[in-house]
Amino acid sequence: MPTGVQAQPFHPPRVCSDIPQPADTTGMKNLGRHIARGAAILVIVGLIPLVTATPALAARQKSIRINDASIVEGDSGQKTMTFTISWSGSKGGTAPSVHYATADVTATAGADYTASSGTVPLTNGGCRCATVGIPILGDTMTEGTETFAVNLSSPVNATIADAQGIGTIYDNEGPPSFVVTDVVGAEASGTFTFGVLLTNANSTAVSVGYATADGTAIAGSDYSSDSGTLTFNPGETSKTVAVTIIDASLAEDDETFTLNLSNATGGIAIADATGTATIQNDDPDPTVSVANASVLEGDIGTTTLSLPVTLSGPSGREVDVDYATSDGTATAVSDYAATSGTLVFAAGETSKQIDVTVNSDIQVEGNETLTVTLSAPFNADLGSSVATGTITNDDNVGPKLAVSDTSMLEGNSGTSPLTFTVAMAPVSGSDMTVDYTTSDGTATAGSDYTAASGTLTIPAGQSSGSIAVSVLGDTTYEPNENFTLTLSNPVGATIVGGTAAGTITDDDKIPTTLTPKLVKGRTAIKAKGLIESATGGMMIKVSLLHKVGRKYVVVSTKTVGAKGLLDRNLDGILDAAYVASFKRPAAGAYRFVVRYAGNTTYAPSKRTLSFKL
Repeated sequence: MPTGVQAQPFHPPRVCSDIPQPADTTGMKNLGRHIARGAAILVIVGLIPLVTATPALAARQKSIRINDASIVEGDSGQKTMTFTISWSGSKGGTAPSVHYATADVTATAGADYTASSGTVPLTNGGCRCATVGIPILGDTMTEGTETFAVNLSSPVNATIADAQGIGTIYDNEGPPSFVVTDVVGAEASGTFTFGVLLTNANSTAVSVGYATADGTAIAGSDYSSDSGTLTFNPGETSKTVAVTIIDASLAEDDETFTLNLSNATGGIAIADATGTATIQNDDPDPTVSVANASVLEGDIGTTTLSLPVTLSGPSGREVDVDYATSDGTATAVSDYAATSGTLVFAAGETSKQIDVTVNSDIQVEGNETLTVTLSAPFNADLGSSVATGTITNDDNVGPKLAVSDTSMLEGNSGTSPLTFTVAMAPVSGSDMTVDYTTSDGTATAGSDYTAASGTLTIPAGQSSGSIAVSVLGDTTYEPNENFTLTLSNPVGATIVGGTAAGTITDDDKIPTTLTPKLVKGRTAIKAKGLIESATGGMMIKVSLLHKVGRKYVVVSTKTVGAKGLLDRNLDGILDAAYVASFKRPAAGAYRFVVRYAGNTTYAPSKRTLSFKL
């Protein structure tokens, strides 16, 4: 017997599947708030429903909770107050356990209840819970409601989310009042039985109404709704309400609904109007498995190896599982890109895949393998947790040729060489030749580049050769353009990558145009206009100049932002509006000089508008 446990009748921990149905009608939910844990505590008997949101990885650890409980005292002997300790989180590893010990609050151990302590092993399946029974000692003293605590500590393979349960002992010597008990049970129970009690017998017949209400459980799919009236004849203190539970086939989170009391007669108070029913999931979690897969290696670029991950059946809640690759005969970086992460199955989903990027090459080599391992399942059990991904060699014996894409800046004038590299592996002991030719894409031969064709020779012992195509520079802004180089007619090798794109990257700035207009007012004049092409953040500098003799002298300069990006003339190019206002000067000859300084993308522009006042 653990230290501190008194040698009085003791109820050892039981797994929740051992709890009899209907529920013990002497158990009651606490009424009101009692001062404990240094704060006001709402005492609720029965399993606190655990609502599981989409979990972050940290939230997938095992987390232990204890419920509150209550009971009507009795006049002699003892009754049992039952606390439920449960856990949620990942099922990986061994089942958790936790130590518990009672402590006085307003109730006194030995006089009101039997002090108890011990270690509770929690099941790793089913309800994931256990119960602790605390003996409550009856008496005939009028003493009011009393409370004690059950404290959790020293968890194994878990953390503690709720470390204290409050037990409330109702005195049965006072005026009668109606209360309703909580119910906890497995989904497959068929029926949940609520106890509706009078704390003390009444001398005349009284009645109370009842009705179920949804919580996380939904009437019609999780339970059958019910309502009615219970009549207590003189001397009666206990009635029951049976509610049908609908058994589902999917694993899901525990769900709750309530039985609510109302309309009591005979002046009887309703001390506890709400009983909570917790439907514990009793459907097994699905198993999650990964299967072998293979893919042809390819010659250039990358390809994707997809390994299927499946659940043995749908679940009513989210399922997560971690995965990670590891080397077999294939090596990360050179043969494939190592990857790891978490797959998330939404409720009802049964299949996902893990994609691994495979690096293509033209080397003759054997098939290579990598391993994908599943771990840390959440709301699932591991099935086949290890799978092999096979990179199938598709290279033949003998030299192979592949040409690579390339690009360069266009330049403003003249010509520049755009060089394509033709790689060969393995190297050949004799010269190798291959023909090549260019063809237009968005770039046009003669205006953007010089068409080229010919024969490339890669000398014996060398692993590559190059082909240069002349690109024609200009100062016209235009989109990036491309053309294609195609290999053909190899001698002494096989072509495995015979086309490549040559991209001519435009390095000219986008032209801008200013269109200023004069707007005259009695006290002010304005330079108003548009800039096209435009983008956000453009600043326009406007100077007002006055003609003095043969020269124009600056009167004032303002810098304003261009605003309102629109395509006002519907030419497919955005423009923006600017306005610069000046105090109206005396009569004379004037001009506005409007400037945009440009940036790394947009070219500068300037416009002058002369006018007389």
